[in-house]
Amino acid sequence: YGEDFIEQEIPASEFEDGWSVKYTKFLVTLGELKVADREGTVAAQLTGAKVYDVHRAGPVEVERITGLEAKDWGEVSYAIAPAATATAGNATAEDVERMKTGGYSVYVEGTGTKGTETKQFSWGFEQNTLYEHCENPDIGEGVTVPSGGEEVVQLTIHGDHLFFDDLQSPEAKMRFDAIAEADEFGFAGPDGVVTLQELEMVDLTALPRGTYGTGGVPNVRTLRDFVSTLMRTVGHFRGEGECSPRAR
Repeated sequence: YGEDFIEQEIPASEFEDGWSVKYTKFLVTLGELKVADREGTVAAQLTGAKVYDVHRAGPVEVERITGLEAKDWGEVSYAIAPAATATAGNATAEDVERMKTGGYSVYVEGTGTKGTETKQFSWGFEQNTLYEHCENPDIGEGVTVPSGGEEVVQLTIHGDHLFFDDLQSPEAKMRFDAIAEADEFGFAGPDGVVTLQELEMVDLTALPRGTYGTGGVPNVRTLRDFVSTLMRTVGHFRGEGECSPRAR
């Protein structure tokens, strides 16, 4: 489920610099769903991957697992990773092919707007991330299967994370000014479209002090590095619940 920020809009009230962002596409290649207990006994494990467009109205069912023992299964994990054999979840055949051909785990399209100014973006990310030890602070770790019943577990995608200004702080704010200004690095000058190549031209040390914090994360030197690192944080669990993302 992509929640309102992906399905509808991230309003200007959420940004520190007055921009708003509306996605038109938010594709994720999701797979390797696993349910296990804390001792390592696996109840269910899915090896295939599917492509979902979480900009489309959701939630959408990923998988229905039957026959699980009624108990606490404290370990739920899943991957957002490129997959050459991915099939369609709720994505179109064209978008599935886009993800496979590009080797993408995540692909987004959208528009940032501030007053009369607009900036479009189309970004494909190749990072391979396993989201482990998923839990929600209000519900607990993993999933509890009730006797004779069923439980719905939501894998939640957070599209606002791509615009955070800090890689570690829980107080991170959303900003778009630096992204919009990267358009000036285009080969033919500003054209209203911000590419990853243009973000790569933005040295973080050249940005206003206090706007982009790496929190000691290594090898993050450009705005492209920064946004690509943020991409690994989009996977969540049952709304605001967290998983431990592991780069592979």
